Amino acid sequence: MFANKKDKIVIEIGSGWTKVILGSCLGRKKKNGRVNDSIRIREVFSLETPKLHRNEFDVIAEEEKHFQPGFDKAELIRELKEIMRTKRIKAEDVIITISDKSVISREMILPKVDQDKLKGIISFELQEFLPIDPKMYIIDFKIIEQIRVGEIEKYKLNVAALSKEEGQLYHDLVHELGKEPFALDLTSNSISKLFDSDRSINGTVREIEKKTIAYIDIGYSNIKLHIIEKGVLKFTRNIDGGMKPLQVDNSKIVESDHSIELIKKWIGSLEQMFKFYTSRETERKIDHVFLLGGGALIPNIDQHFSDNMGVSVEIIQEIENLELQKESFDCSVPVYLNAIASLIRR
Repeated sequence: MFANKKDKIVIEIGSGWTKVILGSCLGRKKKNGRVNDSIRIREVFSLETPKLHRNEFDVIAEEEKHFQPGFDKAELIRELKEIMRTKRIKAEDVIITISDKSVISREMILPKVDQDKLKGIISFELQEFLPIDPKMYIIDFKIIEQIRVGEIEKYKLNVAALSKEEGQLYHDLVHELGKEPFALDLTSNSISKLFDSDRSINGTVREIEKKTIAYIDIGYSNIKLHIIEKGVLKFTRNIDGGMKPLQVDNSKIVESDHSIELIKKWIGSLEQMFKFYTSRETERKIDHVFLLGGGALIPNIDQHFSDNMGVSVEIIQEIENLELQKESFDCSVPVYLNAIASLIRR
């Protein structure tokens, strides 16, 4: 882990909206007896992610036979450049944050060996279990914990593989913005770094290091579930179907019979995921649920979740050690949380 106080631009390209922040991670600081990453935000903005016309998308994919994003890259670059120019954003380094939906992910248990050997074993295992050529993917991993299987020490790992074509597209996008690529992050990884130790959330200290907490990110076209157990990311799933069908009035989501039915559908899918996770080990349970993402702005959504899930549910509105440099900009914490967390580099 390192602290780099130099401001960075984080761009989270969502299927509905692209969120951008300018800020820095000031390193881990002690406050009220707790040590957490301190984050400073100087600017935020969002724009509707420009879409490719469906016919154009089909033609390009058919003719070129390689990865194509679900957005209009040239138009997104044009709009980002214009807004950054207007807001006088001069920072050079860019972190791109993408959804886990783009990534092949697996949990693996492998022998405890040095990092170089581990990379080789992971590539072999992916090739054995998945129909992919590891040479065509960017592969990364995170050690969840060290365990003992019989007399052998092993690692439990989260492994992620992103196609090199997609990675190159984001690399090129940053260069075409006139900026420098600094990092490519996953929403699951960023959230796990932000909530890996006890922290005050919404003004109350949470025992993250002792509890199992579900973080539900309700996006435009899908819902991302991250379960962090005792500060360690243990489970991530994507559920198709986000807030796209909801009625929007003056850029605000309104509560309606339609929204309530959609929320119940989400809850049904999430409860299946919870049951699958808790059934893998005895005495496992979800202690608390936090909501984030654009869907967290649906009126009374936390109450609907609490009433139907039988567990306490909150929207993340405020987190400890987050400093907003301006009072003038509208930094909706649940909406920008993935981008905010991506400033933590470790």
